[in-house]
Amino acid sequence: MIEFLTLFAGLILGVQNIEVAVSGPVTRVELRLNDEVLADIDGPPWVVRCDLGRELHPAVLEAVAFDTAGRELDRAGQRINLPGRRAEAEIVSIRDEDGRVNSARLTWSSPEFSRPKKIAVELDGQSLKVRSPYRIDLRGVDDEGDHVLSAEFQFSGDLIIRRELVFGSEFTGDHDSGLTAVAVVLDELDELPPPEALEGWFVRDGEPLEVTAVETPDARVVVVRDPTAVHALAEMSPELDRRRKKARRDSSKQRTLDIFGDDVEISVLSPEPVPPPDREPAAMLFPYSNRPIAGPKGIVSATVGSAPASLLGGPLMMSDAVAMAAMRAAEGNRRRMVVLILGKRREDGSRFAPAIARRYLEDLRVPLVVWDLTGPSEDPPTGWGDLKPVENVDDLVRQVRRLRYRLGEQRIVWLRGTHLPQQVELTERARGVSLAR
Repeated sequence: MIEFLTLFAGLILGVQNIEVAVSGPVTRVELRLNDEVLADIDGPPWVVRCDLGRELHPAVLEAVAFDTAGRELDRAGQRINLPGRRAEAEIVSIRDEDGRVNSARLTWSSPEFSRPKKIAVELDGQSLKVRSPYRIDLRGVDDEGDHVLSAEFQFSGDLIIRRELVFGSEFTGDHDSGLTAVAVVLDELDELPPPEALEGWFVRDGEPLEVTAVETPDARVVVVRDPTAVHALAEMSPELDRRRKKARRDSSKQRTLDIFGDDVEISVLSPEPVPPPDREPAAMLFPYSNRPIAGPKGIVSATVGSAPASLLGGPLMMSDAVAMAAMRAAEGNRRRMVVLILGKRREDGSRFAPAIARRYLEDLRVPLVVWDLTGPSEDPPTGWGDLKPVENVDDLVRQVRRLRYRLGEQRIVWLRGTHLPQQVELTERARGVSLAR
């Protein structure tokens, strides 16, 4: 009965036009952001101008349809300011003339995968053999009580989507039982306990969350660099090359280099948007290195050799770029880090201040490290918190060593259910661990 015509991608905040399409006996649509009412639409055209806020936060935008009696008829939702999903999957119920569920259909969509590698279906906890995912016959199911049809869609080793359909005499509806990945840091532990031992460690709004898995996946480091910092990094290359030659004979010497292991991927994002944001929706597009660099190539090689070229020569948008880099870093539910490299340029055409970008990274659970390559200055960069001076190769190596250590401390915890990252909190039972920040 209702769906969004306005879809948002990238970083979204401020006043936006939002349009929905409705059908059936809908007389009113309510727009909600994280369960707070933004606006009412009382009839066609089903469009309204809404303020999504001055702060950048991961959020759920919902459109709820009502009839003349105020009864809810349908709702549609979209998640904004979050990493893009690589796949979607659903269980669609099919009803007979009496409104009873007599069959179900599995459906999916992905730009990356033509179909899941594996689909596992259960009915009331028992494995169900499915001849065709396009029609699962449920006519023989007992009419008494409620039943749960669940499906697990495995697209790849790190991409699994779970869905449930609850139906029966008392209740009929869809229930999302997906998983949420949360990045945590080992502060005083060598390793996290198994999932069953983490009961009571994680909550949302005071309600305990079930831990289903703990992983140490590959890591992604996204570098945002001021173009003026590239020259300073390039000047360090000869010394790094000299140290690499020495390190080939002694693996312990690698800690004197700017390299990471094979389990770390380095990408570079330019802080100069293209095209400039001059109309709605205000989604920022920044040049991004298409081919990530393997960690052993080194962060200087990635930043200097693979950095996207400056296209427009206009003002930089450092804060916006850092926020977009966080979205990139969090894609794929990996261990993650954003490295901001500051040069001598000071102008910043961002829509929001560095403090807002930092709070957004805090919400996403993406750590930020800021390297200052400006050297001694009477006008040091402000708003980015703790700056790490990098004036020579030794400084660079020291900071890379710290990055390697921090990435090594990260783990990904999978929680049952779909939650915004900032909604998940640790309890007092969680010892020796903290949320990534």
